[in-house]
Amino acid sequence: MRRKNKPKILESKLFYAILFLFSALLLFSPLYFRFDLNALKSLGILGVAIFNFASSSTLFFPAPGIVATGIGGSLFNPILVALASSTGSTLGESVGFIFGHSTRKIIHPRDHTFMASLYRIVHHKHGSILIVLFAFVPNPFFDAIGIVAGLALYPLRRFLMLVFMGRLARDLIVAYVGSLV
Repeated sequence: MRRKNKPKILESKLFYAILFLFSALLLFSPLYFRFDLNALKSLGILGVAIFNFASSSTLFFPAPGIVATGIGGSLFNPILVALASSTGSTLGESVGFIFGHSTRKIIHPRDHTFMASLYRIVHHKHGSILIVLFAFVPNPFFDAIGIVAGLALYPLRRFLMLVFMGRLARDLIVAYVGSLV
């Protein structure tokens, strides 16, 4: 079986350095910029998705996106709100993943035992279940899981699919609870 040749840009350290800087900017943006959450209210379901993206893509965002999902569920169709919020938060979690992945590609860690242990944790036979479970449970530390998955060179598509599954299940519950209130 033949492997496809990677595009030259994916072998460039400059490309990964730019990804690293962009993802670091997003992760730490709330330290420098204030988000105007009132402006997002007028955007409806799209505002819920944007709020969840911002909440999931930053390390220090003051409000969890789950609140926007509950409020959105009380105002709009809960299924659409859950789809929008889980899509936004899944895309937001890709920022931490890209940060970890680009870090690995730039620095080429010399401590192979540390990287091997990260690889074993994430690629363990129950690693997928843990990613879905941690994506389902609201916690502020999920960014670290995305960074570790990126460092361990976990497949991005698989990571995003698992995060989406966990977030969609959680957001459906939250949006329906919000619609009952």
